[in-house]
Amino acid sequence: MKKALLLAACLLAASLAGCGKEQSELYDRGMDAMEQQDYVTAIGMFQGAIEAEERLAESYRAIGIAYLESAEYESAAEAFQNSRNAMEHKNEEFQKDVMMYQAQALQLAGNTDQALEIYDQVVEAFPDGDVYLSRGSLHLTRKEYDGAKEDFEKALNENRSYEMCLKIYQLYQDSSMKADGDAFLEQATQISPNDAEDYYELGCVYYYLEDTEKAKEALEQAMDEGSTEALSLLGNVYLDQNDTESARKLFEQELEGEEKTAAQNGLALCDIAEENYDAALEHIESGLEEASGQDRENLLFNQIVVYEKKLDFAQAKTLMTSFLEEFPDNEAAVRENQFLQSR
Repeated sequence: MKKALLLAACLLAASLAGCGKEQSELYDRGMDAMEQQDYVTAIGMFQGAIEAEERLAESYRAIGIAYLESAEYESAAEAFQNSRNAMEHKNEEFQKDVMMYQAQALQLAGNTDQALEIYDQVVEAFPDGDVYLSRGSLHLTRKEYDGAKEDFEKALNENRSYEMCLKIYQLYQDSSMKADGDAFLEQATQISPNDAEDYYELGCVYYYLEDTEKAKEALEQAMDEGSTEALSLLGNVYLDQNDTESARKLFEQELEGEEKTAAQNGLALCDIAEENYDAALEHIESGLEEASGQDRENLLFNQIVVYEKKLDFAQAKTLMTSFLEEFPDNEAAVRENQFLQSR
């Protein structure tokens, strides 16, 4: 989200002419605080700019993002509405951006009716693939499956790409509707790849469709054309095909790049497949030193798996308790915990 914020700030730079130096400094200091994820300070700086009646629309928008990042969704939605009210010169891109943020905040606050009204307004004024995708996601959350499918099809008509198909698939997957998502992946297989990124995304499509041979072919082509993203996924394809030796070579190659935590997880999976559990734990511990987000979740889960394989169920249970506190929505862990409780 910070990347989007910085992009918007650059796009709006031309509107800063004529602002007083003090007010401009307040806004800029607020942006600096946002970069440091110091949202309390950021809000204070932006409020200062608002009190000076300078850059109102931009400052309210930034306050909304700060509240959004702080999970204060109702306050965020109010700030985005204030930004809309303060717009003197209707910059369409800025207006759309604020409205999309507002709909997101309302949705996260649980006010899905009002969020849908905002999305409807955005669709009417600024229809594009991302807008249809977002509204379709809301329909899916509301279990309005026909509306979701209709919006997803419109999104794909606006932006026929592997990326759009994969986004739609992931939304269905998150809603435990994989078969519906697979239908959009099948449409993706009809798109012709042009470059390394296309081949990588096509490999992802086939991987999720569980066609490992076609996934392998596309990912190998992606690597031949210079893709580094394809390394890890191709390693997983080799693992699925029980080709541990080829998988290990790829993860070792990945270890030399920037994605070291993902590589350590891949090497741990190779060790698990070869029943070398102590080596797997070493790779997991190395990966956890810098891991965050999805990489951390994967490493911690596989750590539990290793202790199960070692028949150390007491340690596995202890680790599972901590894991579920940190990642309560991990369905695989919830199922695995049921197994552990029987041991």
